[in-house]
Amino acid sequence: MSGSAAPLPRAAGEPPVYRPFALLAFAVALVAGVPLGIWMLARLYLGGGPIPPAWLPLHAHLQVFGFFGVLILGVAQHLVPRFAGRPVTRGPASVWLFGAVSAAVLARVAGTIAGRPGWVLAATLVEAGAFLGFAAWVWRSLAAPPLSVTRTHLGLGAGWLVAALAAEAVLRWRALGPEGAEPDPAGMRAVYLAGLLGGVVGWIVGVALRAGPMFVPGWRVPGALARGAPWALALGVLTAVAGELGPWDASTATALAKLGESVGLATVAAVALAGGLLRRAPRALPILGRGGPETRTFRLAVLSAALAAAGSATAAALAWRSIPLSLLADALRHLTTVGFLTAMVVGMVFRLVPVFEGVPLPWPGLRAVAFWALLAGVLLRTGEVLADYGAGAILPWLPLSGGLVWGALACVALNLVGALRQRARGDTPVPRGATTPPVTRG
Repeated sequence: MSGSAAPLPRAAGEPPVYRPFALLAFAVALVAGVPLGIWMLARLYLGGGPIPPAWLPLHAHLQVFGFFGVLILGVAQHLVPRFAGRPVTRGPASVWLFGAVSAAVLARVAGTIAGRPGWVLAATLVEAGAFLGFAAWVWRSLAAPPLSVTRTHLGLGAGWLVAALAAEAVLRWRALGPEGAEPDPAGMRAVYLAGLLGGVVGWIVGVALRAGPMFVPGWRVPGALARGAPWALALGVLTAVAGELGPWDASTATALAKLGESVGLATVAAVALAGGLLRRAPRALPILGRGGPETRTFRLAVLSAALAAAGSATAAALAWRSIPLSLLADALRHLTTVGFLTAMVVGMVFRLVPVFEGVPLPWPGLRAVAFWALLAGVLLRTGEVLADYGAGAILPWLPLSGGLVWGALACVALNLVGALRQRARGDTPVPRGATTPPVTRG
């Protein structure tokens, strides 16, 4: 985690295994996940009646598993072999994995629209099987003793995604019936907490610890913190899930859930701050696609995580005293998913695409556009808490925050598609040796 840097294999000759996963992930977010969130906010604050119960978990699932989860599946096809010192290959397993998650996304959306809970249950089972196979592959691939810390981080992260999907399948099985009832809301909140905090956040932290120099110059995390981070995240997840599922009164349940979220997000902030994300870089990172604008996006992500950790701790204290959280809980949830996770994904993808494709970003100026759109979206979405203090006029503007986030993701997607076209034409290759970012030894 904190040793010398070792070169990764040159990307130019690698098969682009990540491509279909990345395209699917951004299609899910841009066509379904984010527009669905905008639609729900518009119905809630601009009129249109109550939101159908089935659409709330659909929005959450598409973002957690259809966007973040599918991106993890794709990026891992390159990073895991590199971490293990093996060439990147396209095998039948990656083809089946992509087919499974694609079919699951389509079945989930179709089942929700058609009111067929059995289809949604089938989609959940297919996803659980796909992520289980993925978790087993990660665990086998990182079996070498020097990779033990990385294996723990990434293996546990993948395991949390499997556990969350398995739990959702159980909840949906229990809810099946002639009335087509939705699964238990508290149970579904626990599912998404496990998927987000344990799975997505755990995976991002694991990748950052191993490949941090690719994203942050001078990156160095103390070994004790690196080894303890996955267990601190696990403690946060278990505390949050216990709050949602335990036999507590409403105040205690909310307090425990927010306390768990605070522990998990504080772990992220500690790793990022110890690694040096907020330190001023002595020089630009010497590799195409690794300069300037993304650092601001990474800092936005970590500041959002730190603020969400502090806010969740405050929310836990309020709930413990039986003070209603009102809009604070929703603001904190989106500070995590948009301010932290989406910003982290935007920064990482902007830096990984030139490495994987071997060509420069076609429209690098969109990195700055994405940053400012994300920042404005985060500020507006988090600002909903002001409505609890008399500024209710902000609420009708909240759908605009979704549009800003959509625009930021569109900036990334445009560069991704443009880079694919450049590589297909053989245009503007990266200078020799420019696609070998460092990765720290275990």
